[in-house]
Amino acid sequence: MRKGLLVVLLAIFYLSVSINCQNHYPNGYYLPPVPDVLWYTQIFDHFNSSDTRTFQQRYLVYDDFYNNSTMAHKPIFFCPGGESDVFGGYQHNGFMFQFGQKLGAFMLFPEHRFYGDSLPFGPVNSYTPSNIAKLTIEQALADYVDIINYIIKEYNLPTDIPVFAFGGSYPGELAAFLRIAYPNVVAGSLASSAPVRYHPFLYDGTKSGAFYAVCTADFAKNNKDCPDMVRSAFNQINSLFSTSSGREQLSAELGLCSTIGEGADEQRLLNLWIENAFASLGMENYPYAIGDLPPFPMEYACEVMSTGLTSSNLIQNLGKTVGVWYNSSQTLTCFNISAEYYPCADITGCGGGVGDPNAMSWDYQSCTEIIANVDTNNVTDMFPPAPYNFDRLTEYCNQVWGVSPDPLLIPEKYNYTTSSRIIFSNGYLDPWFPGGVLQDVSINLIALQMEDAAHHLDLRGSDPNDPPSVVATRQIEEEIIVGWLSQVIDEKAKLVNNHPNSFDNNNNDRF
Repeated sequence: MRKGLLVVLLAIFYLSVSINCQNHYPNGYYLPPVPDVLWYTQIFDHFNSSDTRTFQQRYLVYDDFYNNSTMAHKPIFFCPGGESDVFGGYQHNGFMFQFGQKLGAFMLFPEHRFYGDSLPFGPVNSYTPSNIAKLTIEQALADYVDIINYIIKEYNLPTDIPVFAFGGSYPGELAAFLRIAYPNVVAGSLASSAPVRYHPFLYDGTKSGAFYAVCTADFAKNNKDCPDMVRSAFNQINSLFSTSSGREQLSAELGLCSTIGEGADEQRLLNLWIENAFASLGMENYPYAIGDLPPFPMEYACEVMSTGLTSSNLIQNLGKTVGVWYNSSQTLTCFNISAEYYPCADITGCGGGVGDPNAMSWDYQSCTEIIANVDTNNVTDMFPPAPYNFDRLTEYCNQVWGVSPDPLLIPEKYNYTTSSRIIFSNGYLDPWFPGGVLQDVSINLIALQMEDAAHHLDLRGSDPNDPPSVVATRQIEEEIIVGWLSQVIDEKAKLVNNHPNSFDNNNNDRF
């Protein structure tokens, strides 16, 4: 990295701001400031000029850091919306704000098309075959580029302002894809817990059983016998399921609101509902309480499973254990599977109950581009064996959406190995981490690991309970991005010196 005068000045300013901001944030879970909630008239189909339809896309802006900073070369910090309401990403990315204040960053959070309040044509017409077909990563990335360009003009920002993308999980993938597809718009990306290698049939992809093996290891962290307790409970479930009286007993012991139906599909649904609780607890296995979840909820769930356990209350204890997730508020009197789990193409769950638009949208994406070979085997994990079956997935997707999954489309179209300035961070407690980028590819394609971190913990705001590996990783991420910002400034200076008219108010070239 060239160490010119601009680089030195940037480093000095960054250090001074870091020192001044050390005590600005209170101890405990960081809550971002209240944003401006705005709407953008978005093109519905970016790649078909004959379709002139538009829709209203929601986005959030926080510009106080930018307006109150006298720093030169202030960036945009951009978080692409994911498979939920835009406020989910906004509230769970405290690191962006703590880091963004140091650099005087303009904070921008657009909502993903077909999620939250950005359903193009409402909760019914958005899901007609011709309309839902426009729910693609390619269209979503084009949405984000349009919004970035609009914001630059609307807020009179420099046309060459550096843009850095941040995201965790699916938004982490999108952050990486933005850098890959639009390197002239996005200068660099932090992709946390982005399972870009979790696709079937991908060369050097993720091995079978990886996701739930991590869940099981998390569950056994403080008590190695906990997984065998769950296996034993499933054995009892399997025995009871064969008769009507057994299913009634099973439903009562699990605390279901109604008796589970008969047949292999109903048993599979029950298994998935249970597995989804463990998957969610594994991803949310944070070192401090989040909402009604206790610190390290997977370890707490193991305590619930093992407390007072006998052979006669295995299923009851399993019901209490999944209740750590489904009934974290302790207000439910019984479990309603259809309200808590949407049976969909993603066996880890689509995020809502039957009829939830966000769950429907994720189901569609899991039937087209976002294909992960997650399965169970009862050897490396504690769940009934269910080998990955791509043919069955294809049959489901054809029946429900009239589409066929293409598992290699995204990894081939957005090949991260051909790009630069992307950080891929992963935590070993996260069930998705085996599908992440776990080794450096080049000097500017960097892999960072955190020993005691669950799903994109590094993107959350700082907390006294953060593991040392997370604290260290955030510091490294800041140093890398500050270095990239220096590179961009240096590259811009070279370009301006060589071509004085390259940057003016009518030029959209950026880094």
